[in-house]
Amino acid sequence: MSNVNIFSILSIILNFSLVLIILVRSPNEQSLQENLDPFKLFESSSRAEKSIDKLIQILTILYFFLALVYTIQRYF
Repeated sequence: MSNVNIFSILSIILNFSLVLIILVRSPNEQSLQENLDPFKLFESSSRAEKSIDKLIQILTILYFFLALVYTIQRYF
């Protein structure tokens, strides 16, 4: 598998993950609790909100880092 395919697959996975996480995270606290209720992962909605925000930041950084690496490796 070539580097282009690997970057494409990683990019698609990161995009899909970001969209899903952003959809789950809602500005309304009650909606956030309803979205996360089936998973039972977090004790409180404020803790869940902070964790989801941190995950969104990490995935966004990974996405742009992946794009940067892809752009740089195309020149070599």
